[in-house]
Formats: sequence, structure tokens, C-alpha cells
Amino acid sequence: MEAEAPSAGAPANAGVGAAGLSQHKSHVYEGKPDGRQAGGLIPVSRFRPQYRALTDEEKSLHDQLKSKAVELEELYAKVKPGRYNALAITSLEQSVMWIVKELTS
Repeated sequence: MEAEAPSAGAPANAGVGAAGLSQHKSHVYEGKPDGRQAGGLIPVSRFRPQYRALTDEEKSLHDQLKSKAVELEELYAKVKPGRYNALAITSLEQSVMWIVKELTS
């Protein structure tokens, strides 16, 4: 069974379950760094316009964190929709954002 393509305006990973995540992101770390990756020290910035290259261990941890978040999102989807479910998803998104920001800082 193939996953549906996300609708226009949907996030790139919309509708991608934990199993499909690794297939979808296989190209992320290949090739040469683009202009967003810094070559040396990165000045402190709230919005971090450049990021540093991650080690293989950090890449693996990054992928594990994102995969676990997808698993939680799938579990949350089994609970009836409502305000508290929406708050839980928002908190999950925020949690992943902060931990990835720490990992990549």
C-alpha cells in the first residue's frame, strides 16, 4: 500500500508514518553543504540562519527523535479530536523543536 501524497500546502512529511519516514528522508544528508551550513563557528542567533554539520551519531539521534515523535503523533491520532488533543500535538511539536535545536546548536 502506497501512502497518499500530501495535499498542496501540507508539510512535506504530512501523512508519512514512522515506517515511511526513513524512505522519505534518505537524501537529506547527502551531497555538499549548501549556503545554510556554516563552515566554522556559528555566531549566536535566535533564528540561526546557518547551522553546523552534524556528526553521524548526531544524525542518527536526530532521526530517532523525529521517528519517535511520529510514533507519538500516530498514537495521538487514535484519541478523539478536540482541544486537548490539539494542545498535546502542539506540545509535541514544540518539544521536538527544542530538543533538535539543542542537538544542532
